[in-house]
Amino acid sequence: MLTRTGRALATVLAAGLVSCLQTAALAAPVGALKQFKVPTANSQPRVIANGSDGNRWFTEGTEFTGSPAKIAKITPAGVITEFAPGVADGCNFCIITDIAQGPGDILYITSNDATLMRFNVAAQSFQTPVQMPTTSTLGGNIAISADDVWITDFNNDSLWRYNITSGQFTQFPVPEPADVAVDSLGRVWFTAPLDGAVNQLDPATGTVTSTGAAGLVPRALAVAADGQVWFTARFTPQGVGRLNPNTDPHVVTTIPLTNVGPEGIAASPDGSLWFTQTTKGNVASINNAGVITEAKTVKGSEPFGITVAPNGDPWYTMMSANKIATLQLR
Repeated sequence: MLTRTGRALATVLAAGLVSCLQTAALAAPVGALKQFKVPTANSQPRVIANGSDGNRWFTEGTEFTGSPAKIAKITPAGVITEFAPGVADGCNFCIITDIAQGPGDILYITSNDATLMRFNVAAQSFQTPVQMPTTSTLGGNIAISADDVWITDFNNDSLWRYNITSGQFTQFPVPEPADVAVDSLGRVWFTAPLDGAVNQLDPATGTVTSTGAAGLVPRALAVAADGQVWFTARFTPQGVGRLNPNTDPHVVTTIPLTNVGPEGIAASPDGSLWFTQTTKGNVASINNAGVITEAKTVKGSEPFGITVAPNGDPWYTMMSANKIATLQLR
């Protein structure tokens, strides 16, 4: 059953206060880089997430390769097992967009098909998919909070909330959502690249509060351990930004970067953030002081998605190198 809110009652425009660290302090490279080849050639691994089974799970196949859509797990030792969804699993020659771990050992997977795919990591099998409410839904990025799965739908200028317990969808009309995250207080954040903003949705009213990203075009989004909302901006001007949700208006701090291609971003247990640098070919961490610590560069590897294991080690995809990499910090 579909429930639908009306258009947001109000869009609150908050320009925000902006501070800028003119140059980012670079620390010496850290960690031992390990790389693992994906079995399927030219699979272009893209998005990666932590699984409830202690492994990392990632997606394969994009619009830029003829390789079939798959998900795969990689163990801490680097052993990779691939799983290909069929039509009955919700993938009709689909291109997988995102993957995220939900409750009950279930991974939730979006694609350009109007279905929400599900995979049980304990049983290692696909489950009956969930049909999206409209056939025009273009499933984008996912954030999971308690029993709610939040899905961006750029095609329909909407955020969808799927409640796992009730099986119901709620549609929230919002401007051009790209990525979504939910913080520990249940606040829903999403990036709006065309507006150059990081937005907050109030699910109770449908109200969107928009904060300008200080001239950056925000893409990926992550909430740090201290509740700060971080984002990457890959296109010129490049940079990483931080929004303080506890100030009114929200204070946005930007950290300029040059020709590194910041893309995916993920929170670390120690309060720092790790992000991929697609152009430079490595990953880097950043803390609240703006200190950036980089890993070893692998030319032509094109790092994209990233997650951080509970022990603090970042794991990330190398799209062009067809590998999964991890930086062993300890």
